[in-house]
Amino acid sequence: MSKHASAHFDFSGTTTVVTGGASGIGLCCAEAVARAGGNLVVSASRKPEKTKAAIDRLKSVRAGIEVSAFPCEVGEEASVAAFFDAIQKAGHRVDYVIHSAGVSPNTDFFDQTQKEWDTVQNTNATGAFLVTKYAAQSMKQNAPKGEFRGKILLVTSTNGINSNDPVSAHYDSSKAAANMLVKNAAEFLAPDGIVVNALAPGWINTDLNATLPPDVREKESAKIWMRRWAEPDEMAAVALHILTMPYFMGQVLMADGGYR
Repeated sequence: MSKHASAHFDFSGTTTVVTGGASGIGLCCAEAVARAGGNLVVSASRKPEKTKAAIDRLKSVRAGIEVSAFPCEVGEEASVAAFFDAIQKAGHRVDYVIHSAGVSPNTDFFDQTQKEWDTVQNTNATGAFLVTKYAAQSMKQNAPKGEFRGKILLVTSTNGINSNDPVSAHYDSSKAAANMLVKNAAEFLAPDGIVVNALAPGWINTDLNATLPPDVREKESAKIWMRRWAEPDEMAAVALHILTMPYFMGQVLMADGGYR
């Protein structure tokens, strides 16, 4: 059990959709929601055994919650549309969305091809747009116009704000785009009673960061005031705080342990 995602949150009677919910920060966020009594829908991994393991793990967190998984390629509009359509057809109301799916290859600048660049932009930037778009369309059916309808949280990165390295030029650019999307989407969706914010993690011990070159890791670690990298469950705790904070809209909250 996570020591960071506290039990004082109450998500009972709600459904949270988590993309990238089969691993990393996404899975930790899903676990935190489950611990708080919320039902879950996660985007299925391309590996069926990984999806099954995630579902079994989430169901074991708290008895009585519902956990479902549907396939979703976040960079493909038809797939994202089908994902949210499947959620609705299964009878789930979309109350919260945590969009955590993403890719982060670390490649020397001159070795970054257009194909790799396009893949990163499509998954991270376009994916954030598509998930926000179709999540909001689902949420609009939750209540009459003028009432609260739901909250969307994009997991972006401080790499789109103040931390960067040439090996992640494509990733950093994609996260900068996602951070800006938060502002645009929040303004547009506010009249519909839909809240949009972002959590921008700093350096986290995840599989995505496992390929970071040692010299880059050393350079970036020296900039962190808390002198350590965070664990994914710490980001889950921050995510639930953002989802439950009142009067918090269109913001990109950096959880970076202090960084210079």
